[in-house]
Amino acid sequence: MRTFIIKAINLGLICVILCGYQSYAMDYNKKILEYEKENQESLFNDGIYEGSGTGFGGEIKVQVEIYGGKILSAKILSAEKETADYLKSAERILTDVVNKQSMEVDIVSGATLSSNGILEGIRNALEDSYEK
Repeated sequence: MRTFIIKAINLGLICVILCGYQSYAMDYNKKILEYEKENQESLFNDGIYEGSGTGFGGEIKVQVEIYGGKILSAKILSAEKETADYLKSAERILTDVVNKQSMEVDIVSGATLSSNGILEGIRNALEDSYEK
């Protein structure tokens, strides 16, 4: 019985140490990521850029505004042949791109082709803004 209690105490101590280390490692990693994000050089030149992509119903034209090297806004200029319901669902992509400052966003389920068309338009617009 005594051996069992000693082993249980040791196991408990190991768990506490591992949990403490995990917490420390997560905090440290978070600080590194924040530092890298703050000191990341922008790839974009300021300006307003337009691009287009092919959605469910045809061409989707988008406009992306860059200020201070960051994506300030993204909006749809036209999508005349696009199905309204699909387009409305896929518009969430615009906000996601601005919030994440990245094209690495999730496609909207049920509006995949419209989502891809919007992302293609944003990608084409951003290609014009890259620093050379």
